[in-house]
Amino acid sequence: MPGRAPVAALLASLLSLGCGTSQGPAIAVDAEDPPMASTCPALPSPRAFVKGGGVYAKDEELRVNHLQAKGTHNSYHLRPKNPVSEWDYEHAPLAEQLERQGVRGVELDLQWDPDCERFRVFHVGILDERTTCAFFTDCLLALRGWSEAHPGHHPIFVHLEAKNGFTSTALEARLAAMESEIRAVFDARWLVTPDEVKGDAPTLAEAVATRGWPTLGAARGRFLFYLDDTGPVREVYTHGGRDLDGRLVFVDGSATEPFVALRILNDPESRTAEIAAALAKNQLVRTRADSNPADAKAGLTAQRTAALASGAQIVSTDFPATVAGVPYRFVIEDGAPSRCAPGVAPASCTALDIEDPSKLAR
Repeated sequence: MPGRAPVAALLASLLSLGCGTSQGPAIAVDAEDPPMASTCPALPSPRAFVKGGGVYAKDEELRVNHLQAKGTHNSYHLRPKNPVSEWDYEHAPLAEQLERQGVRGVELDLQWDPDCERFRVFHVGILDERTTCAFFTDCLLALRGWSEAHPGHHPIFVHLEAKNGFTSTALEARLAAMESEIRAVFDARWLVTPDEVKGDAPTLAEAVATRGWPTLGAARGRFLFYLDDTGPVREVYTHGGRDLDGRLVFVDGSATEPFVALRILNDPESRTAEIAAALAKNQLVRTRADSNPADAKAGLTAQRTAALASGAQIVSTDFPATVAGVPYRFVIEDGAPSRCAPGVAPASCTALDIEDPSKLAR
């Protein structure tokens, strides 16, 4: 990224000119922070999906929407050198989150690199770009590597946010590139797709409402991708708001749209009724246990309590493990590491039916 230090210095100057009094605190930019890797790696090659892991007695009874799992917000994120409070957190590498922290949902921000013609993964250019996996495929390879060693896991959820490069004149091309990079790491059998879930139903929404999600047995060891966008990107990806036929990735949407099988409802305190309504239609829900690192550092837990009680399947956090000096962390106390979703899973479900550490290995 040639010229990065002068740009950083310019931004630092602009941010120091009284900006931040009404727009938030001024941000100190470290112009000496090393640039991101400039090498453009070749696309990897996909590997065939191989079923493995131990036998789960209820795998043909329980379904994907019967689980509740820990996810992480901006899962690649490393603390910037001079963070504002909203950016004052960081995560372990993705495989470590899966292995040691019980994480089963990750979030990746897609930033188009026109030089490499590939997606990088970071938060905000220059100001907050430190990451544990520089390219989208780097992140996916880390996830695939852990999965290959632990094929008995329940499905891993991958939350994608379309950030930079999704311009009005390049939307279809960028979305095709996104899918191409997913296919470069995973062959088709790794993925739980909209077409699989829809089957022969008239719409995806009707399929999950009537037939439901695939069983845990069908989804075990696999990945489910979903896109966080409700604007032009989603409009193009859903063929004008119609469907996800032929697509790899699920999308967020409103309660009545025909392509909706998943909702992103990040505030479990103010959107309790919406979460309950979505769950009643068998839709997956992603919510957040902590939206502000400052609240977590103050030990506030009301949002965490609401998120866990809501029954949402994916509960995202900035604090999946203990952090020195922070009294808060997010853990699913009775999970192994995930659990049966409260109010959603059958009463006979146990956390070990969802995922059993003794049955993860090949």
